[in-house]
Formats: sequence, structure tokens, C-alpha cells
Amino acid sequence: MIKGDSADYELLKKWTKGFDCQGFKSCEIGVREGLGSTIIMDNVINNYIHIGVDPYGNLKYQHYDDTGSYQCDYTDEMRDQLLKDMIPYKGKFRLYNDTDTNFMNDHDFTESKYSFVHFDGPHMTKDVMTEAIWFANRSAPTTRFVFDDFPKYNMQLIRDVLKLYGFEIMDQGQNKICLEKIERVVL
Repeated sequence: MIKGDSADYELLKKWTKGFDCQGFKSCEIGVREGLGSTIIMDNVINNYIHIGVDPYGNLKYQHYDDTGSYQCDYTDEMRDQLLKDMIPYKGKFRLYNDTDTNFMNDHDFTESKYSFVHFDGPHMTKDVMTEAIWFANRSAPTTRFVFDDFPKYNMQLIRDVLKLYGFEIMDQGQNKICLEKIERVVL
């Protein structure tokens, strides 16, 4: 059974159910065991491909603004199990087994547009802000961003910056918040 490590997954399902990706990509930063990615792939429509980004390998890094560096249990065995669990999603899922920073610098992904992004990787304000701006600059005409564990970082600052890109709060729970951008055609 594919597991998650957070709460509000019912909201992620609600926010993905029938969401039209318009032929663009979806992405999850911080795949872990794959629950968020499977919910996204099972519920969005017209998705070109879903990319999961996670380095695994039990890296030591600072996870939150107010903690030091420490090692989590993101093992290579967890990655290998994820790849087995994703076999039914062949052709719909691609694992980028590296850091978010390397992903954002990989030319294979910098020219793409993204219509749905789940931010569930590093939970430091500066990291989430960097990811949010990177994806906002590559967002499709209609895009949803879901941020996990948003009370653990400065979500107000991130929301204020994303307003400049046309994103507004659509809905939120205790642990996840969904922002949406809809470009309106002016006649």
C-alpha cells in the first residue's frame, strides 16, 4: 500500500479531481512513498506526464527554518519500492531522482510548462519560495499549486509573492493550501 507522511490528502484529492492540465505537466517535489503523486495522476485529466522529484539516499540537510541539519529516512530502498509501486503508471510517471535544485537547473525541464504542482519537499521558506517562483515562471494558463505543511514556513510571504504571478488562495486545510492562477482573456 502506498503511504503518505502528512495530512489533508482528502483535500489534495478534491483539488485534483477532474482538474484539466490542458496537456501540460504536473509535478510533485518530495515524492517519498508516492501517495501524493498517485492521487494527482489518478484524478487530473489531460496531463502530459507527471514528474516526481526526490533525491532519496538519506541525505543530511536542513528541513525547516528553525532546525539544524539532520538525516531523514528517505532510503534507496524506499525509492526502489516506489518504482515498483509506480509500474501501473508507466508512461504517466517519471522519477527525477535528484534534488529540487538540480531539477530546476536541468534543461530537460526548464522549457516545460506545469499546470499542477505539489510542494512537499524541503520545508524551509527560502527553498519553497525558490521552487514557487521557478514554477510560477513556467505555469500554464490555469495552474494549481498545493503546498504541504504550510504552517511550518512563511506561507504569507510566499502567497504575497505569488500574487504578482496571478495566484490566489483557492482553499486550505490544516496542513495543505491550494493556490490557483487563471489567466483571463481580455477582449
